Amino acid sequence: MNKRLILVLALALVVGLTAGAYAEVQNVKVSGDITAMGVGRGNFALSKTAGPGSGVGVTNSASNEADLLSIARIRVDADLTDNVSATVRLLNERNWNGEGSTAVTANSNIGGISGIAANENNLNLDLAYVTLKEFLYSPLTLKLGRQELRFGNTLIVGDPDTNIYSAATALAEGDLSARKSFDAIRATLDYNPLVIDGIYAKIQEGNVNLNDDVTLMGLNAAYELDKNTTLEGYFFSKIKGSDAATVYNVDAGNTTSFATGGVNGIKNDADKVNVVGLRAANKTVNNLNLDAQVAYQFGTYNPKFDTNAAYVNATQKADTAKRSAWAFQANANYDLKDIKGLEKYVPVIGAGYTYLSGADRQRLDGKYRGWDPMFEDQTTGHIMNAVFSNTNMHRANFSGKAKLTDDIGLKLDYVMSWFAKKYTQNDLAVLSGVAGTTPARIFRMDNKRPLGQEIDATLTYDYTEDVQFSLLGGVLLPSRAIQGTVSTGGNGGKAELVTERKHAAELIGSMKVTF
Repeated sequence: MNKRLILVLALALVVGLTAGAYAEVQNVKVSGDITAMGVGRGNFALSKTAGPGSGVGVTNSASNEADLLSIARIRVDADLTDNVSATVRLLNERNWNGEGSTAVTANSNIGGISGIAANENNLNLDLAYVTLKEFLYSPLTLKLGRQELRFGNTLIVGDPDTNIYSAATALAEGDLSARKSFDAIRATLDYNPLVIDGIYAKIQEGNVNLNDDVTLMGLNAAYELDKNTTLEGYFFSKIKGSDAATVYNVDAGNTTSFATGGVNGIKNDADKVNVVGLRAANKTVNNLNLDAQVAYQFGTYNPKFDTNAAYVNATQKADTAKRSAWAFQANANYDLKDIKGLEKYVPVIGAGYTYLSGADRQRLDGKYRGWDPMFEDQTTGHIMNAVFSNTNMHRANFSGKAKLTDDIGLKLDYVMSWFAKKYTQNDLAVLSGVAGTTPARIFRMDNKRPLGQEIDATLTYDYTEDVQFSLLGGVLLPSRAIQGTVSTGGNGGKAELVTERKHAAELIGSMKVTF
């Protein structure tokens, strides 16, 4: 009898605790999406030599690739009280039938995530944060945990791996990853019409004796001048490594090539990128949206974190330098829906210009003027976005989109790019690298200014409100500024031209279901 009583009381306690735990939840929302893609890519190494892919889950940038992949996300939002909520989102990204672990190595010429082993069966923690509204002070909202950080038009902060690093994904096509989250603390002060955000994020955390930390912190202030004009000012700082003389500064590629502080006369400086900028958005003219911003970078450039430093004059590549880089961007979009005869097509045309300063590779004036992409999340030219880093270029883009029918839409994009600082004849350069590609591609350059041009076309079909099909096709035509890819392994380590340049192309078909 006593055993039965104990059992009944135990069950009552469990039920009571469960009921108490759920009583605090006011509302729970479950949502998500599933995307299936077929990806065909050719000559992303911009070379004439192309071979079969090196296997599912492994990117061979010199190959012609044809992969099927899936991206699945499920999100739970729970309101605990009026001012406390929690959000969790799980993410799985995988090439079809590519089971198992894929060791991912990143190109870290700017400072991203590296050395992550991604398993295609894993559910990664994409979002996991708590929101505390009116925290200690009525206008203050605090978000703690893994969250998305997106400011302005994401020229500075939007994506932790910014396509040229490998995120925690098993995808062969790392630049298609849906992961955009940061491990961060975000404090928001809402003094309507002024909103101020302060952030602190850990992009990468080092080990006990190897300091490869990457830390992001900053402030962003947005002011709504009137219903048509928004002004924005920001300061962000990215620090990689340490100034301490007792630790190693390492990048993702080679932990043995960096001396400790003071050894061989090489100072152990952290790589510091500070950026300050202003942005303005205006829609005073009916149907016309204008957006412009200017930004300046300063801090310390440490070539030990730059893969391009290996191909620069030996007397310069080991020296740190002061950063002094500029960026300017302007975009305009005009909606033609009010023009008689065009209203049913809902047409929109757009144009943009971007300037990102480039570095003097010899740094004769002692300064490093190359723009650091920070954590940008912009796609201007789908192939350029995967192949080239967002630095050292002038870029002009033109776009147009329209509804062909109620369910079918068409978008056309044309992009032209020029080097801001052209290379000298026979210079070797790592312009970036498709995410996940190892080793990084080395190009032999010519002293030409034009970089290339790209044409993209995207066709979409809204099957239902929750299901959309799309087909993206694009071609990138590199200029004579790129002679081709080179090898440094043979002929006594001397760099040799392996293949001449060739255009790159891709075709991506996808279906996305949102629930």
